Amino acid sequence: MHRLAALLLIIVVSACAETGNSVSPSVSASPLASEATTPSPSPSSSLPLASPTLISTATPSPSSSPSAAPTQGDEYTVQDGDTLSSIAQRFGTSVVQLQDWNTDRYPSLASDPNLIQSGWVLLVRGVPSSATPRPSVAPSTPSPTTAACRANQPRSNNSRQVLAAIPGAGSRVALTFDMGGRLEGGADILNFLIANEVCATIFPTGAMAQTAEGRRIMAIVASHPEILEIGNHTMHHCDLVRGGLGSPTTAPCQTGGVPTADFIIKQLADAEAILRQLTGLEPRPFWRPPYGSYNQGVLDAAAAAGYSQTLMWDVDTIDWKPQSEGGPSAAQMAAKVINNASSGSNVLMHLGGYNTLEALRIMVPGLRDRGFTLSSLSEMMQ
Repeated sequence: MHRLAALLLIIVVSACAETGNSVSPSVSASPLASEATTPSPSPSSSLPLASPTLISTATPSPSSSPSAAPTQGDEYTVQDGDTLSSIAQRFGTSVVQLQDWNTDRYPSLASDPNLIQSGWVLLVRGVPSSATPRPSVAPSTPSPTTAACRANQPRSNNSRQVLAAIPGAGSRVALTFDMGGRLEGGADILNFLIANEVCATIFPTGAMAQTAEGRRIMAIVASHPEILEIGNHTMHHCDLVRGGLGSPTTAPCQTGGVPTADFIIKQLADAEAILRQLTGLEPRPFWRPPYGSYNQGVLDAAAAAGYSQTLMWDVDTIDWKPQSEGGPSAAQMAAKVINNASSGSNVLMHLGGYNTLEALRIMVPGLRDRGFTLSSLSEMMQ
């Protein structure tokens, strides 16, 4: 009897074990669904230029779909022909912001934003939570500002000054534009400033203001005195210290020696009459000597003509020089201004400068991201 009972018990246990094996396969027998359907993105994968691909560094939620909006920490793989400037435009950011997000990964970006390579993976929107952002280069109030600026504010002619940066200007920066030579694209620059509510001070010569393109530009200035103001850049853009040079012709600048006080006064007076006629605005007492060339005799003559405020600059974009001759790219100009501007900076550009409009598209949001208001010289000197 005992043997029969033991035999029955062995049969029952064996049956239970076989049944359990038939319904509980090992978990290693089939791959995970996520491993089979969601391959990891490769940093070196080729992405089409026509449709920039964003690679999210955030972990998607179960409900996310391919059409969902890009998430924080999006990345872009650099393609042949890309520049940091073109990538910044494509993703609605600035060159400097791309540098800030990516210099830890690619240190060469800190010294030259144009040295990017196909296959690099750049952060183009936001910073992933696992990353440590670089220190901000902003002043003490780094939040962006959209405070309104004002042009054509009352000007004082009581004291004589030669100013590069404007002291006591707070978080304001002046974008100023000379108009003494090439004018191609000048109207587009002014329209950009107006559309983006960027106050600016323009220094035209009388000769260039009288050209067909110059009159078109002066008409835009006249229509927007709330944004645009003028100073005097003389009649013919002569070298007032040594004589010679000039634009668009050199003949009026051939003085046969050092220009006299009367010559300098006439250069300013003739230009003043034209600028008032074409814009209805008052250039006095602001003026900028052509080529930045002045001495005490020039300053004395200018003051006698009613121009006591000699406005130089502390940041020079060198936009008058084309890239083919060693001039800067738009990205280089913008980076120079954004990185070097400080309280009261007076930035020199040109209506008709090479790459100037493209540089402004990067520069304006970049300066505002640093907390600066882009103002006029007359407002900054209040």
